[in-house]
Amino acid sequence: MAPTLYMSEVSPACRAVMMTARTLGLTLKVKKIDLSKKEQLTPHFIKINPQHTIPTLIDNGFVTWDSHAIISFLVGKYGNDDELYSKDVMERALIDQRLHFDSSVVGNFIRTVLNPVLYEDKQIKIEDHKEEIHKIYALMEKFLRSFPWIAGKKITIADMSLIPSITSLNVIMPIKSDEYPNLTSWIHRSENLPCFMENQNGLNQLRDLLQSRCCCSC
Repeated sequence: MAPTLYMSEVSPACRAVMMTARTLGLTLKVKKIDLSKKEQLTPHFIKINPQHTIPTLIDNGFVTWDSHAIISFLVGKYGNDDELYSKDVMERALIDQRLHFDSSVVGNFIRTVLNPVLYEDKQIKIEDHKEEIHKIYALMEKFLRSFPWIAGKKITIADMSLIPSITSLNVIMPIKSDEYPNLTSWIHRSENLPCFMENQNGLNQLRDLLQSRCCCSC
């Protein structure tokens, strides 16, 4: 039986899981959660996940949430090798560091910006967030100074996690290639991945949503 994923395509975290599953050749049974209708707060879903967060995965009765936990679980269970999540201690430490960067810095910021839009139907004023977004872009630029992918010479789950996050920020505030050439090249490489299609539809939805809720002073 295919694992079941509760998700919303507009969520970067959910897109990270979908990209990882596609890379693994794994089919997921997708159950979409409509955030605008607060379906994540239904008794049924809260029983599954008391934190009522997405993505949430159920695999043969095992329930887990948080995209970073989910993608490492999927690679561990369904991956044929350790290409996406190296077992080498130092390589894995760097991957984990980038995952925590996504979780604590990038993802946390995106939630701060997008949650009022997604859950409270509020507008977004980009001008208020420019400085913080530039800080994230600058760090990514430095991370990508020595290697083509975010944690080394090959793509890993750290890329799977950060690609949806950074491309979502790019929708909010476009990345200037002259200021961030390494970051721009990384995005171009990402767009050529077969799994990127799992990210594109959510990006389109996010773009449409923000265009309807962005203050005129953005």
